[in-house]
Amino acid sequence: MAINFTLAQIEAFTCVCECGNLTRAAVKLGKDRTTVSELLDYLELDLGYSLFDRSSRPFGVTERGSLLYRQARLFLHEAQAFSQIAQQQEKNPPRTMTLSYDIFTPRTVLSTLASRLYQQGCRLNLCYQDRQQAEAALAEGSVDIALYQAVNKAVGERFKWRGVGSVELAVYASPQLFEQQPVSLLKLASCHQIIPNMALDLAVAQRVQIADRVQYVNDMAMLELLLANGQGWALLPVHIMAGQRSNIIRIETEMGSGGLVCPMVAIWVPGRVGHPLRQRLPDLIAELFARA
Repeated sequence: MAINFTLAQIEAFTCVCECGNLTRAAVKLGKDRTTVSELLDYLELDLGYSLFDRSSRPFGVTERGSLLYRQARLFLHEAQAFSQIAQQQEKNPPRTMTLSYDIFTPRTVLSTLASRLYQQGCRLNLCYQDRQQAEAALAEGSVDIALYQAVNKAVGERFKWRGVGSVELAVYASPQLFEQQPVSLLKLASCHQIIPNMALDLAVAQRVQIADRVQYVNDMAMLELLLANGQGWALLPVHIMAGQRSNIIRIETEMGSGGLVCPMVAIWVPGRVGHPLRQRLPDLIAELFARA
């Protein structure tokens, strides 16, 4: 049902009921007497019946007006409570924020960030998706910030970005896949490579692809199974493979560690009104990357 009454009309109605005439009500409301009179006239016109007996002094409230006054007073109390809560939201941190990421983002950074925000009364939603989906979500406002690889291209006027750190990459495979180490680039190129995300940005996919024959796998558990079975090798973030795996090892290559570092950037929408806690996210993420 459409609401035809304004807050100003209901406020004027209750004030006239309590003050007994238009003049005192106008002074209390800080409005012109004519304005208060027009608010009442339009309210009665929309209702289709009179709220006051204007022939008496002070104004007499009709039976219908008396019934509506009690409801109007309750409504104004609710409106005041709404206003207080709305203003308080500006002072308190947001209850939830959403961060988008993919396989390259260190999980220790994410978990520490979630803990930091939780301590400040904010729950961090973590959304695993490819960068194209993340940028669409940023544009529509369902994601607050995204963490992805730097791809050496402009993000456009819609977004702002900042470098927050880097991720080390290394070659992983079954111990039986390569008989001798360090492994040459030629040997890697001639062997089957498994790439961990089918929806990688083209620039990132080109960066991590070395072999001519590749296989894309989105499921990390399936990727590890293929590696353990000796069905190929993968260039993966070191943080993903941290831990003891006897059937998957880090392979030494002729590349050494040089060039196997992937810069990471935070991406967000500039100018979007938000709480200071949300605005501090890029700085906090950079701090956590530095400690990781």
